Amino acid sequence: MEEISIGQIIFLILFSGFISIDRLAGLNIMISRPIVVAGIIGMVLGGIYEALLVGLIFEFIGMLEVPVGTTIAHDDSFGGYAGAVAVILGFIKPDAVNILAAILIISILMYPVTLSDKGFREINRYFVKRSIAKNKTGNENKLIGLGIFLAFIRGIIVYNTGLIIVLLLMNIISTIELDFTNLYEPVIALTIIATFMGGYLLRFLIINRLYKVILLGLGMAFGWWII
Repeated sequence: MEEISIGQIIFLILFSGFISIDRLAGLNIMISRPIVVAGIIGMVLGGIYEALLVGLIFEFIGMLEVPVGTTIAHDDSFGGYAGAVAVILGFIKPDAVNILAAILIISILMYPVTLSDKGFREINRYFVKRSIAKNKTGNENKLIGLGIFLAFIRGIIVYNTGLIIVLLLMNIISTIELDFTNLYEPVIALTIIATFMGGYLLRFLIINRLYKVILLGLGMAFGWWII
């Protein structure tokens, strides 16, 4: 397992809060996209190639659903964050079973992370309604500042709690000695293209998102088995 410095840990903590702000409360400069999140983490912690591979996978998984109206898309930013850190620290080994296990674990955790997103929005709605009920005019800046602060805290707590769970589970799985094709070879480009096309097509299926993730995972596993 790789070691990281105190400075890098502080960066991850602050960055997780910033990702949440970009995703929920403001900015919206697309820095919260999984591929961007993973790329930045890869540059800061080292191991950008592996981080980008994981970021690409969760970018594709994020394509499995089309946000419509007020629908809240699942938090694929967490996938890029947890996946990139885990692979750089050596908790995700370069074999198909290990990587698929990581994708499954992180995808499952994306559900409670998304629930925290909904909870955050309800808290914001409560403060807005309370402000309107008290007829407080000119309170908009305070509400915006409060929303940004809550989003920042939410990112730090939720993302890093999820990350710790991922690292603990992957540490257990790493004790299982199963070795398949090394996925850090140039042939991975073919897998990435196939995954992209699979994710793009699956998003148009009118079925539960969980089934889409399972279908995508099975397709990736079959492709790696063929390779």
